[in-house]
Amino acid sequence: MKIVYCTDSICYPGGIQNITITKANGLAQMGHQVWIIVTDNKYPPLHPVDPKVQVINLDINYFEDDWKSKFYVIKSILIKRKKHKKAIAKVLNDINPDIIISTGTSEKNFLPNIRLNSTHIFIREIHNQKGYRLSHARSLFEKIMAIIGNWYDYSWNINKYDQIVILTNEDKELNWKNNSKVSVINNPVTFDTNIKTAPLTNKKIITAGRLVYQKNHKSLINAWKIVNQKHPDWQLEIWGDGALKNELSKLINTLGLNNKVLLMGYTNDIISRMLQASGCVLSSLYEGISLVLIEAMSCGLPVISYSCQCGPKDLIEHGKNGFLCEVNDETKLAEYICSIIEDEKLRIKMGQASKKKSEEFRIEKIVTQWTNLFQTLINNKNK
Repeated sequence: MKIVYCTDSICYPGGIQNITITKANGLAQMGHQVWIIVTDNKYPPLHPVDPKVQVINLDINYFEDDWKSKFYVIKSILIKRKKHKKAIAKVLNDINPDIIISTGTSEKNFLPNIRLNSTHIFIREIHNQKGYRLSHARSLFEKIMAIIGNWYDYSWNINKYDQIVILTNEDKELNWKNNSKVSVINNPVTFDTNIKTAPLTNKKIITAGRLVYQKNHKSLINAWKIVNQKHPDWQLEIWGDGALKNELSKLINTLGLNNKVLLMGYTNDIISRMLQASGCVLSSLYEGISLVLIEAMSCGLPVISYSCQCGPKDLIEHGKNGFLCEVNDETKLAEYICSIIEDEKLRIKMGQASKKKSEEFRIEKIVTQWTNLFQTLINNKNK
């Protein structure tokens, strides 16, 4: 089977990049022919790409104009998108793939409109829950733009795809319940799952993610002030970088949590860091599924999270492999963190349950689900 992933890049830090490489590698190892077509690869891939996976860079360079001005946004839409559409059409006609997948980046708006020489299956991946735009919007203008964006993306443009694949059952139940074109396939673990299990003995809790509004680190830091009052010998490590770094650093200083809450910066080896921790916490306002929680579970960490839409509810069995609480309930979040700090037996038991749950996300299982979907769609189209 010939399978093509279309995305912006695989050379910058990010969940879509990591997941795309992992799935492409897994499908190639099953014997499929796999390509990744990108627009902005200025550097080598973020993670190793299997030699059997072919990477084609169209050299559109959307990113070089990002955030410069509204003029450059218009330039990207009117000029670069036209160039992108023409270039990707040529490559796809040369490859003649069976399956063409949009990861939801710049290609999503025009991919199924491309005229190709033969019949193909077009699939759209959605890596965030359907309502993420409204979750992020704060001003009235942003809310209006979010409503327009959701309508364009999810009610009009997306109907041109043969299939839509989302990440969680929660998202399907809430937002796509009666849509027969929607399938649920979780993200896979992006590393070898035969790694060691964390001993859960270090006085350290970990989280990871970009330092941006969505990840809601401010709320987690506030909760840690409560934790610190009971357990000043424990530390919270926040791995990641982003625009809110200075703001979060000031909050840590204001709350007197220096050397208690540590902004560790970016790492491309989060697994080694997790193996040195005794729990993982997530404070996001919204998610697609949360790769961080899946990674932590694979390391045998108990996991604690706000029950944001969507993801944590699909991953955490409350009281078994971790805890869930309402978004921004900092008191309850701190209480659950203290629970795994104070009860070693509970911590170990939950860590074991997490490790077992993570088996559901092994790459072998996930690519088998994808392959079954591909074959079903091809069979239906041939009929």
